[in-house]
Parts: sequence; C-alpha cells; structure tokens
Amino acid sequence: MSFIDTVGEDGLAILSRYVMQGAATEAETQALAEVAEAASDHMDIDMLETVTLQLRSAREDHTSLQAAEAASALVARAICMAKLANADGAVEKDSANWLSRNVTAASVHQDRVRGIWRAAAGLGGDLDKEFFEHALASAREGKTIQPAPRADTQTPGDTGTEDKMFDPTPIRDEILEKLAFNPAGLPPALRDGTNQQIYVDAVVTSVALLGHGPNDGDNAALWSAATTALMLLDGHYNPQDSRFFAHAQKAVAELSGSAEESGTVAIDSHKSGEFDNDGNELFLQMTAPDPEQTQRIGYFARTWQIVSRKLAKGDKAFFQSLAVATRKAVDTYPEHQGDITLLTPTVDAAYNGDIASGGSGGGGGVANVDLPPLNDPAGYNDEIERENIRAVSTIYVSYQLEFAIKACARILELFVAGLLPIPASDGSARVLDNLYWDQDDLLDEAARRSIYARVLGAPGGELAFDIQPNTEFNTLLMRSVSAIAEYERQRSLVTQFDNAARGRRFQLTSGEFVRKAVRDFAANVSLRGWAGTAFTAERMARQIKQVMKVLGLPAVRTAFGVTTPWQVIERVSQREFGITVNTVLHRTLAVETQSIMSVIAENHTVWSQGAATPLFSDTQANEGDLSYADSVRLVNAAQHFRAVTGIGDGLIDEYSEPVETHAAPSLPDLGGMSGMGGGAMPPVDMTGVNALRDLVNSGQTPSPDQILSMLPRL
Repeated sequence: MSFIDTVGEDGLAILSRYVMQGAATEAETQALAEVAEAASDHMDIDMLETVTLQLRSAREDHTSLQAAEAASALVARAICMAKLANADGAVEKDSANWLSRNVTAASVHQDRVRGIWRAAAGLGGDLDKEFFEHALASAREGKTIQPAPRADTQTPGDTGTEDKMFDPTPIRDEILEKLAFNPAGLPPALRDGTNQQIYVDAVVTSVALLGHGPNDGDNAALWSAATTALMLLDGHYNPQDSRFFAHAQKAVAELSGSAEESGTVAIDSHKSGEFDNDGNELFLQMTAPDPEQTQRIGYFARTWQIVSRKLAKGDKAFFQSLAVATRKAVDTYPEHQGDITLLTPTVDAAYNGDIASGGSGGGGGVANVDLPPLNDPAGYNDEIERENIRAVSTIYVSYQLEFAIKACARILELFVAGLLPIPASDGSARVLDNLYWDQDDLLDEAARRSIYARVLGAPGGELAFDIQPNTEFNTLLMRSVSAIAEYERQRSLVTQFDNAARGRRFQLTSGEFVRKAVRDFAANVSLRGWAGTAFTAERMARQIKQVMKVLGLPAVRTAFGVTTPWQVIERVSQREFGITVNTVLHRTLAVETQSIMSVIAENHTVWSQGAATPLFSDTQANEGDLSYADSVRLVNAAQHFRAVTGIGDGLIDEYSEPVETHAAPSLPDLGGMSGMGGGAMPPVDMTGVNALRDLVNSGQTPSPDQILSMLPRL
C-alpha cells in the first residue's frame, strides 16, 4: 500500500505544515509526498494507518500536532532505513535500533525529524542536511556521534541548557555497568536486556528534562539510577505510558526532599508575611536540603556505597532492593541521624532481606511479636499479582466487546464472499484480505466463551469437569464498585459537615470498607490469572486490535453507510444477527472496569495493608495510600460504571455493607494433580467399587442401598 493512499490529502496537508513549520506550497507538499512514498517499503504501514486515522479525526490543534509528530517520525525513520538498506533491502539491527530510539516524535528529536524530511526532499538548508547526515552516520555506528548538531532557534520555554539532541546512552551504560534489574516480579517485557536499556533511556531523558542532566552540574547517573530504582519499586514499568514522565517527576521530587521529612514529599509554597513596596506578599526563600546531610538523593548514594562494599567483584546491585534499602534508611533517620556506623546495619538488613524475600525480623518477646506483613518486603503482594489482574482485565474487555468480535468476523466473511462494495484497488481491501487469512492464531467463539466462563463466570461456556467457573467475579466487582460509590457519597456529606465545623475534619471509615472489598475482588481475579491466562489475554488483545482496525477502516464504514466503528457494530448486528447492541453500555463497562482493575494492579500492595494511613487521598498532598490522581480515577470509574448499569441506592446499600473475609487461596489448587506431586487430594478408595464390579459380574442386581454403600465417598 502506498504512503499517499494511506495518508490521503488531508493527512498530507497536516504533515506538510508540521514538517515545513508553516504553510507549505503545492510543490513542497508534492516533494514531501514523493520522498515519503519512496521509503514506503521500510514503513510500518499498520502504525501509519493508526496515526492517519488520528490525523483525519483530529479536531483540535494539539491533537493534530500529536498525530503529526507520530506520523512524521515514522516516515523519517523509514527514510533513513531506505538510505541504510543493503542490496537485499535489509538494515543492520544496531542501526534499526538506534533509529527506533533516536528518531521519535518526542520534543527533543523534533528538529532531527523535520531535518530528515526536508533534506531528503531537497527542501532543507545546511542545518537540515547536518541533521540528516548526522542521523545516518550515527545509525551506521549504532550510537550517537558527538558533537550532535543543534537547532539555531529554541522552542518556546526552552532555557537553552538542555541539549536538543541529548543522548542518554552514555549515562545509561554507566548505570547498567553497576546496577541490574531484579527479574522477580517484573513483567516479561522488562526481563529482556534491550527493553531494559530502553527503559533506562526513558528515565535518563526524563530526569534530564527535570533539571538533573549532564549539563546541570548534578551527577546525572546518580539521579537517573535513583529514579529508576524508585519507579521500578513502585511498579511503573511502561515507558510508553502517558504518565511515565509524571511518575519520574514524583520520584525526583521524593529524592529532592529531606530525610527529616516524614510521609510523602509534597511541594508547596510558603509566604513570609512580609510585603514589597507594591503590597505583594513575599515568599520565603526556599533552599534544597544538603545532599551530604539529609537530602534523600544523598541517602541513595550512601546506600549504594554500603551495598557495593559487600558485593563480590563483578556483581551488580539490584535497583529495586536499593530503593527498598534507601527508603528504610530515610524512614529510620531519627534513629541513626546519618551516623554511618548505625546506618550500615540498617541498610544491610533491608537490602539483604529484600533479596531473600524475607526480612530482618525483630520483636522483643512474646508480648511484642512482629508478624510478617501480607505484602513481601520486595513490595509485592502474596495474594495479588498485578500481571494476573492485567491479564484478566484484558479478558473482561474482550468479553464486553464480544459483539464487536462477531461483527468483525462477519464483515470479513462478507468481504471474502464479494458481498461488500469495496473495490480491490482501495487500500482497505488489502488490509481486509490479509486479516481474513491471518486468523489461524485467533480464538474461535467456543474457545472464547470457555475462557469467559472460567475467568469471569460468564454463562454459555463449556468447561472440563474438574474446572469450576469463577461465579464470584460479578458479585465481588459489584461490591467493590458499590463500596467506592458509598465512600464518595459519604465523603460528599462529610465535606458539608467539615465546612459547617469551620475546619475541623471528620474522619471517614468507609475507605477501609473499600480497601477490604477491593482486596477480596483483587485476590479472586489474581487467582484466575495464572499460567496460560496471560498468553490467552495477549491473543485476545491482538484480536481486539484487529477488530477495531477492521471496524475503523474508512471503506468499511462507507460500505455500511455510517461514520464510526460503533455504528458499524450496530448496523452489522441488526442486519446479520437481528439484534440491537447496547454499545454505550458495553463500551463503558469495558473502559471503566479496565480502569478500576488498572488502579488495583498499579497499587497492588495497598489492599492488604493495615489502616495506619487512609486509603484515599482527598487533596493533591497525597495523604493516603492511593495518590490523589488514582483516587479520583477510581471514584470516577465507579460512578460511570454505576451510571450505565443503573445501580441504585438500594443496591449500593446492600453491596457496600462489609462481609466477613473468607479464606481464599493465592495460588491455584493442585489437589487434582496428586500423581504429579500435588498430594492435596487423598487417593480414592476402590474397595467398594471392586465389590460392586464383582456383584454385577456374578449376575446379581445390586439394590440402591448397596450401590450407595459401595461407592467411595469423595
């Protein structure tokens, strides 16, 4: 498929304006289209189609800009790939990896992306040619060649201190030479060395943008290593997450604070009570803590130093364990006051306890026994596996979009049968044909329904005799949503009392009811997400992406006379299946339940904690176990869930009432696998069965009472 057919005239116009940084002439637009067309063989057409749809549907300038950044970077990378390809059309792996990391839509690379386009199209000046030649040379080497060219102009708000072509590679290599990822608890993607490098690159770049880069007078490697450690410990694993930079910012804020502070680091402004000549109140002059004395980044450095002394030659310290030990050092500051002789055993105990997944223990006798927490010292939860929850979340989304999967399958059948008015010359036709013949790896309806029954307790699926459906899923989900809704209802009422009480705070207890309800739900979901469920979820995620791709194709929407993918579903369901699908209900349940389960997974350690701090944060100060952003996200998702399902006050009252915590395993029951070492199920007594067989073989007919007495008791 050609680039021009995919992007279209409207998309090309937006891209031309972005690349030329202003109105582009017809000749310039044509030249840009031709150079992009020439690089089509090295372009990710599927990704280009996705961003093209965003370009076409963009209504606001900032949305168009984001889509243009993504599309222009894809093309710029393809242009370089075409230049670097050998006679067989292949590109060296190191070159391709460098281009993937360093020709992106991020603001630090926008001048490079534009320069590549303009130089390749013969529209650029000397600086554009420098950008293009430097990108090609760096890709050939597999690393950024220094010095890198810089733009003559600065972007708005740019202080000029951050190198526009900042390369995180040297700092990343310095860090990974001494530190390593502990694979325990990591998602599969982050157990790969290349992905770990990409992750650290993203952290280093974020930290540099936050003012701790190599040009800012700070130890960039130290700040980046500490930020990486905290983010991994807190479970922020995806550098593609739109909130990744915000998580890095929070970690840097924590490291910037003082060990003398307690609780979560909050950034605030303080007024002095003094006024200038114009009557404006002055702010206090604030200074950062001394890194050598109390600043937390200094404690990370000292922790790293203490741990390094005990490591064997060539061994590396673990990021996550250093973060655990650093936070322990900070939390115990009142006890050691920075005294290295007192700090060293504290750090050693915390670090080694984390590595061993145990702890230093303690206690002063029978009357003062410290029981181990439900959460292990590494920050994981013995009952709640975050990856299991994410897998079940994906399966739930698939369940809610089952009608869309069936509609997509019918569309592909109609297309192959020649019953859709889509010409073969249309770019969408090739996409539909490829998708139809690439369905071998997808799950059929019977397999999907079996999975829905096992994992979600949904009706209609067939299961093996020894597998029980998860009949508690919906009840526990309803209890969680109702408990959250009841908390929000009480909080609104308490806010009125707070206002009437002139500042005195009334404490809510229903937040702990939410904690308990979510813990029960999370434990149930986590239990159903082990082993092959994760791979099933991956297949379902690919299937959903394929479905939405088909439903969003312009030719498909035109064929059914509608404008949105959801209208395609409605039209196909009515015409082909004779049913009216409530797309609003199913889409909302999919989105909001996924949001709820995402918050649960991201904060998997808080649901089994005691009530030393409240669960929710009602202000930006993040005074609860959940951040303010996650608190708002959880409440909003529950309210939207409630709105579309019609959960009234009566049901909320019923389901939000706390119930007794029942025993629930955190691992699958292997009782049925006694032959494989499970050993939980006793062997069946065959004595009665053998006697019954002898009775029948002798020609006698046993009575019902004889049969009951001879059969084994299970």
